[in-house]
Amino acid sequence: MHTYNSLATVSLRYRARITGFTLLELLVALVIFATAGVAIIQASSNHIRAIGQLEELTIASYVANNQLQLAMLDPSWPPRELQQGEVSMANRNWAWRVRATTVPDADLRELNVSISLVEQPEEIIYQLTTYVGRPDEQ
Repeated sequence: MHTYNSLATVSLRYRARITGFTLLELLVALVIFATAGVAIIQASSNHIRAIGQLEELTIASYVANNQLQLAMLDPSWPPRELQQGEVSMANRNWAWRVRATTVPDADLRELNVSISLVEQPEEIIYQLTTYVGRPDEQ
């Protein structure tokens, strides 16, 4: 009878050992999941930051295209060497600068549009360059 009880005890200990995790196994699993969580949070924050930058760049390109179209509609020749101002778009204030430079052809001018935020005028976000010709005389 003594051997039967000891076999039952061994059997219960063996079953308990098989069905549970050790503390070391739990700590390793916790470290793996914590590392994965940190990586996911970092990737998410980088993605959100990139979306903000793309939005800013897109709106700056709209402002640049608008100012370039306005400059091309101006009938005066030659275009003024430097025009600048501020415009509000998408709840932000943008500073724009249109610079006209001469090129070897006397009937052409290079127009360079620079866009920045009013709060940071020295940091140019977007630039656009095109050429305009002398308007036809009527």
